[in-house]
Amino acid sequence: MKKKNQKLYYQPEPDFHLIGIASHENDYRLSWALNKKLLVNFIRSENLEIKDLKKNSVSFFSVFSTDDEQEDIRLILISNRCDNGFLIEELKNIDYFLRIPGFFDDRVLKELQKKIKELNSVIAVMLIEPQKLASWQKLVF
Repeated sequence: MKKKNQKLYYQPEPDFHLIGIASHENDYRLSWALNKKLLVNFIRSENLEIKDLKKNSVSFFSVFSTDDEQEDIRLILISNRCDNGFLIEELKNIDYFLRIPGFFDDRVLKELQKKIKELNSVIAVMLIEPQKLASWQKLVF
């Protein structure tokens, strides 16, 4: 009797929400403005390092993070641009991503989006569905 092989494919689902921010401000200025508006405390974290084996290059993207223990929310601000290109190629019009791990009500996300949109240094804010991005795995670290 011939053996029958079956392959299982596992496609993980993102367990975070993503807000795209278009702003011409530097990362530290935007994080400072978000600190004041959202009443959080973004702190510079270790840069996100992405290795491109095809181009034989390494790209570094700035990361700021905060833990709000009272509200039980962790926010991570990630730059989409560096000297070598973009973190998420299909969203070149987005300068920063605000990654919000966990599951939240849409009302909370809309309120957060509204507050960010009120900043003078922010041009546009949009909710992004990570599962629709081809390279959303780059945002998991």
